[in-house]
Amino acid sequence: MAARKAKEQEEERFVRETLFKRFGAQLRKLPESQRTGEKAADFELLVGDARLAVIEIKRLIRTPRIPENRWDVVERDGIRTATRRTDNTPQRVAKLIQEAWRQLQLYQDPKILAFVNDETLADGGDLDEAFNGFMEYRNENGVGYTNVASRRLANGRIRNLKWNIDLYIWIDRARAAEPVFKVVTEEGHRLARLCFGCPDLGAPPNKALNP
Repeated sequence: MAARKAKEQEEERFVRETLFKRFGAQLRKLPESQRTGEKAADFELLVGDARLAVIEIKRLIRTPRIPENRWDVVERDGIRTATRRTDNTPQRVAKLIQEAWRQLQLYQDPKILAFVNDETLADGGDLDEAFNGFMEYRNENGVGYTNVASRRLANGRIRNLKWNIDLYIWIDRARAAEPVFKVVTEEGHRLARLCFGCPDLGAPPNKALNP
């Protein structure tokens, strides 16, 4: 039985077009999995007809500013304001990493996870916090503190699997900013440089120093 062609979702089209326009990267939609209970990754990354990696796309949606989503909403003099009680963005990012791995683990190829961020109060720092388990805050004088609120998250359900994804890409759609790349392995570093023109990225993190 021939594999069925998968329908391209809106956020998938956005990533495909963005990476092509900015880097000339060629992405081709993968067919649907024919195995019950399995879901294929979204794209393969190509050079010519050769597949270099598989890519899964996950979208961080903008949550409605309502109390049910941990927002305190106040209306005064006709002006409505919302304040977030607690920041659960790293938790949402970690959940998407876990979901993506269920699909990416089906492939022997190098693996890329691309985030489309539509949450205006989130940015690539939330990916780093979910991955590392901490976030450093410093002023221009270097004075600040390290927030370790996400340590249990990073060392919990994604502790090991996060290292199996070679390269992460974060695209802030609302800000129209340049994509941010996070390399995890030497293969991810090679892909970032070869396909996305990232020669200045630092070396991949040392897993032994980042349990």
